[in-house]
Amino acid sequence: MNDHSVVTIREHPRNATYHVVEYDDEDTELVLDDLGRGDVVYLEIARVGRRGNAWSAEDARVVD
Repeated sequence: MNDHSVVTIREHPRNATYHVVEYDDEDTELVLDDLGRGDVVYLEIARVGRRGNAWSAEDARVVD
């Protein structure tokens, strides 16, 4: 997560990227804030308006 609370997620195996700019709640934001490079996470996202590649995280869980 950068200084603007944005995190970029890469979807495997397609290698698509998603820029998460909003969070449904604080718990979801904290899960994503604690991620390290290469961590695997289950993520439910929804598009934010008509902005290009901007998404809102509705749920996030680290996959073991």
